[in-house]
Parts: sequence; structure tokens; C-alpha cells
Amino acid sequence: MKESDPFEKGLAAGEAAASAAGSAGSTPASDGRMYVRTQGFGSSDEDLRFLQRCGVHHKAAVFPFHPDRGWDLDELVRERERHESFGLTLDMSAVPIYEKLPNIIYFGKSPERDREIDLVCEMIRTASRAGINSLRYNTCILPIDRTEQEEGRGGYLHTAFRLDKIPAEEQAQLTDAGRVTAEMHWERIEYLLERMIPVAEEYKVRMGNSQEDPPTPPGYKGVDKVLNDFEGMKRFIDTQRSAYHGWNFCVGSIAEMLEDPATGIYPFIDYFGSRDAIFLVHYRNLLGQRYSFREALPDEGDMDFVRVLKALKETGYSYGIDPDHVPRSADDPKGYYQSYAYCFGYINAMIQAVYA
Repeated sequence: MKESDPFEKGLAAGEAAASAAGSAGSTPASDGRMYVRTQGFGSSDEDLRFLQRCGVHHKAAVFPFHPDRGWDLDELVRERERHESFGLTLDMSAVPIYEKLPNIIYFGKSPERDREIDLVCEMIRTASRAGINSLRYNTCILPIDRTEQEEGRGGYLHTAFRLDKIPAEEQAQLTDAGRVTAEMHWERIEYLLERMIPVAEEYKVRMGNSQEDPPTPPGYKGVDKVLNDFEGMKRFIDTQRSAYHGWNFCVGSIAEMLEDPATGIYPFIDYFGSRDAIFLVHYRNLLGQRYSFREALPDEGDMDFVRVLKALKETGYSYGIDPDHVPRSADDPKGYYQSYAYCFGYINAMIQAVYA
């Protein structure tokens, strides 16, 4: 009945390479304009040529992870240089806290989490030395939860979440993390931030966290999510006041929090954008509201995505705009290339329009 994705496994991020060997800078690798980017492709010649054809010049990479040391400098430099040979800048690559380092947030278990946080801090230093000046991560406990796929135009299959379709006994079933109250969840997040953000400041690497997708009632599968409403998001930013502490700002995930996404998205953009706390935007539309929605292409959802992009521009936001959770089709030999190509073209056109 239900599909549960491991939290966007394999998708990653890191910010504009400052130099081939130097430390990372703190300004965007753009002319002050937003730009289309992606975190959803590998680094094969085929993938990178496809992105070139779609007008994409910024993307994430997946760096090899070594349990004893995190990332190797030479591997990050090699991956950055490979992308640059195709005219692509590495931009917001993910630190795999959820996927590889479970004691930090999932279990919150000391002293194991201290060793894992030390590893995260060393990965930040390595990224900076490799010329990468931003990273993405998340502090979720539950994976992205969805019910059955739902059909959209032309036979596209979109992911959806209908809380009322999930039996009460399934909602009450605990994960291996056990019961995690809001207080426990906040303690784990703040414990990480207190140790990680000072290192990010020292090495000038912007760190963008994700919201929790989807919003769920307190105690759902034993977890009280804390980053699925406005107050929680504000508390997160206030926990560490730093130019290197901000959001991987998913418009879709935030819309999922709202009863009226069409109007409710703008206070979030204004509040966090005016504080320079948005480091990456996931540009995902939806049809529906809190606890009941399906994802949509950018031009068919409840939000006016031209207005959304204008609102981001008005805050001074000048980093990447990502297609996110694109639909799939059996008629596409690659499953998702058609929808990515459509979204890349749409975003490039919207960027040109708002700066015209």
C-alpha cells in the first residue's frame, strides 16, 4: 500500500568550486542571479552531456564515503575537476548523515555520535580544501513517506501522501529509532549544530538543512517531527546565528505543511530569504494540502511558480533552483529524463522572465 523512499538516497550537494586547490569562498558562483541546477544525476558522460543539452551548469555529486575517515580530498578534487571539464560547477553536495551516520540524529547515542560528528566536521574541512563551499544535509529520523502513486497528465506517475489511507496500526508502529519526542529530536539537532556550525564558519562552508517530508502528526511511527512547521523552522535558524547556517529550502515540503499553499508559502520565503538563510531551493509544486497531496509539475500545482520565483528574487536569493521529485513515465526509456528536461526548460525560462 505504501512506498517509503530512503531519504533521497544518493542525491547530494556542495557549492561553487572556489579554486582548484584553495579554500572555499562564501559568494555564489553566479552573477547574482538564480540558476537552474540538479542533485539527481550521476557523473557518467551520458548524464553530464544530457545536463549540458538542458542548459544546466550546476549540480551535486555523490562523493565516495569511507566509514573510518569520511571523504578523501583527492577524490573530491577529482570529481570537481571532472564536472568542470563538462562546464559544470559542483553545488550543494550532501553530507550523508541520515544514510551513513545514524547515531547523530536517528539514535542520538553517545559516545558514538561524538565520533560521527567529528567525522562530519572533518568532511566539511575536506570539502573546503577541495574548493567546495556549501553542503546539504538533513536531520530527519523518518524517511520520505508516500502512499500509492497517482496519475497526472499524459500518464505521468507522481508520488502522493494521503494520511487517511495509512491504517492506524501502521501509523503507530515504531521504527528502530523507537519513541522520539520533540524534546529528544531538538536535543539531537542542537547537539550537532553546536559542534558543526563553528567548523563551517571557520572553513567558510554554508550548510543547508532540509525540512521533514511529509509533515505528520506527533507520534507518527513514534516520532515527533520538529522541522515541519513555521515555528520549528524559525527555532532551527535561531539556534545558531551564522551566515553559514541555513536551509535547503524545499518549496514542496513547506507547501505540504500548509492548509493553503497558494498563499501560505510567501511568509516562509520572506522570513528566511530576508535573513539570507536560504542556500538552495527545491522547486516542487503540489496539489492538495497538509496530510493530503500529490506532487505536480511546476506549472500545474496550487502555487503560482512565477510568483514564487519573483518572491525569491525580491529577497536577494541568488543560488540554485532544482527540479525535485519529478514524475516518471513508462513511455520514457530513462523513466525520468523527459520530466527533468521539461522542468529544466521551465526553470530556465522563469529565471529569464523574472530578470527581464
